[in-house]
Amino acid sequence: MLVRLAVSSFAFSFRLSTGGKLVKVLIAEDEPISNLWLKNMLTRYGYEVISTRNGCEAWEVLKGCDPPGVVILDWEMPKMKGIEVCEKIRKDPRISSMYIILITGRDLNEDIEVGFKAGADDYLKKPFNNQKLKAKLETARRTLGL
Repeated sequence: MLVRLAVSSFAFSFRLSTGGKLVKVLIAEDEPISNLWLKNMLTRYGYEVISTRNGCEAWEVLKGCDPPGVVILDWEMPKMKGIEVCEKIRKDPRISSMYIILITGRDLNEDIEVGFKAGADDYLKKPFNNQKLKAKLETARRTLGL
């Protein structure tokens, strides 16, 4: 009960700081446990979460009439890789300004460079903890003025 109240207070203050509207975040992660973990964590932090399991599903959501402000993309996914979704977002003027966080097990300097050249705003190496992701999301909110 105590935890629930703390989460509710955080969500309430988060809504107030964003004008009463939750910031919408799209997750594209094919690993079911990671997807669920991300979804639960972001929901606890007060975000409105849309969860997809591959790049094609993510792209369909992004083409919709109410796209999210922030996208978290796993690099390696079936059907369409996160890096491809990232490139498509940057080429579409309607959604090109959204904040993109690329998550991946890749950590070579060349991979990081490829991710940023594809249009990622931020990069998280797996495995990562919730504090790192929370900090990246706060940066996204500040950058987008949300």
